[in-house]
Amino acid sequence: MVSFVMDRLAQKDKKRPERIARTDKSGKPFEIGISCAEDLSSLLEMYRTFSPKPASQGLPPEDPETCQSWVKTLFRAGLNALAWRGDRVIGHAVLIPDVKGKSGELAIFVDQYHRNVGIGTELARFNLEKFGDLDFEYAWLTVRVLNFIAIKLFRKVGFEFCDADSYERVMAMKLR
Repeated sequence: MVSFVMDRLAQKDKKRPERIARTDKSGKPFEIGISCAEDLSSLLEMYRTFSPKPASQGLPPEDPETCQSWVKTLFRAGLNALAWRGDRVIGHAVLIPDVKGKSGELAIFVDQYHRNVGIGTELARFNLEKFGDLDFEYAWLTVRVLNFIAIKLFRKVGFEFCDADSYERVMAMKLR
């Protein structure tokens, strides 16, 4: 299961996945695309300087070695989309499939200097579209009840609440 998504995405010509040009709400350009092995060090650099740590639900991990292990696991297990500004990774979205390959959990992290300009929204839309293209049926996530910015983003891209809890909520959306 670990390389399930990447096997389904494997390109015959083994070229770097295409990046798509976007513009954030402030008018600055950035690019979005599926990650590849060569992107690992750039992503680790984003998490090295990420603030606050942990941002939500203990993630990203504070300890550098634990964080590196966590990122490598995400790279192996999920569909990882990255946002770049130049050669610097400024955002990361990952969808981790369930064992049956019908659904997956979404997580999004955006560098503290690039938040609130639509990068997280673009990452979510991009990753959810790719996940749907791979015939997954739905995506879900958990979010802290007081994380109003994230809740607004998730509702904007189509997620709905599934439950009620005093600390965190589950949201889900159908992909097909």
